[in-house]
Amino acid sequence: MIDIALMKIGLTRGETSVYLALLEIGSASTWNITKSSGISGSKVYEVLERLIKKGLVSFVIKNGVKYFEAASPERIIDYLDEKKTEIEEEKIDIQRIIPQLLLKQKNGKKSEAKIFFGFSGLKTANEDILSTLKRGEEWLSMGLSKQPKSWEIYFTKRQETRAQRGIIHKQLINEKYKAIYKIRGGLPNTKFRLLPKELEMPVSTEIYGHKVSFFILDEENPMAIIIENTAVAESFKKYFCALWNRAKIP
Repeated sequence: MIDIALMKIGLTRGETSVYLALLEIGSASTWNITKSSGISGSKVYEVLERLIKKGLVSFVIKNGVKYFEAASPERIIDYLDEKKTEIEEEKIDIQRIIPQLLLKQKNGKKSEAKIFFGFSGLKTANEDILSTLKRGEEWLSMGLSKQPKSWEIYFTKRQETRAQRGIIHKQLINEKYKAIYKIRGGLPNTKFRLLPKELEMPVSTEIYGHKVSFFILDEENPMAIIIENTAVAESFKKYFCALWNRAKIP
C-alpha cells in the first residue's frame, strides 16, 4: 500500500524502491542501496539524482565515498505543495496560449464522413466535387456501373459544366460502359481510360482535393459517402495512378 501511494504522487517504481530502502537502512552507499532496493547498479545513480532533485534524498561525502540518506517522510508534503505550485504556473502558461491553439484547430483539416441517400443525395455529393475543385485541378474517377438513363443525363450535364469550368477529369471505366466514353469523351479537359471487363467496380470512386466520395449506384437504394481526410485521399490517388498507368487508352 505504501509503494502504491508513493507512485500515485508521481514517483516511479524505482524511485519508490530506493526511497523506501533508504528509510529502512539509513545513510548508505550505492552498493548497499542496490542490495536493499533491488535496483541495478547501472540505474541506481540515475534514480538517486531524480530523488535529490525532488528533495527526497540528500547525500554527504565521507572519505571520497557518497552516502545517501532519505529525507523525512514529512518532506513528501512539501514535495506535493511544490508540485501543486508548478501545476498552477503551468496552467497559467497554457491559458495564455489557448487562443492560439484554438486558432490552429479552427484552421486545421478535420477528418469527416458524410452519408447521403437517394438520387438527391447523389446529386448533393456530385455538387460537392464541383464546388470543391478550381480551374486546373484534377477530379479522378474509377468504376462505373449500370444506372438509370435519367441519372446518366443529369451527370452528363454536370460534366459539361465541369469541363467549362476548366476542371480536369480523368476517368477509369469498364470496357462494358464505352457508351459513356462516346458521350463524354469529346468534352474539354476530359481523359478516359478503359479497364478490362472482368475488373468491374460496383461503386464509383471519386477522388478530389482532400476528399474521396463513393457513389453506390443502386437504383433502389442509391447512396453516396464523402470522406474528408488528406491521408485517405492521397492513398486513393496512388491507387488510381497505378490503375491509370495500366489501363487501355480508348
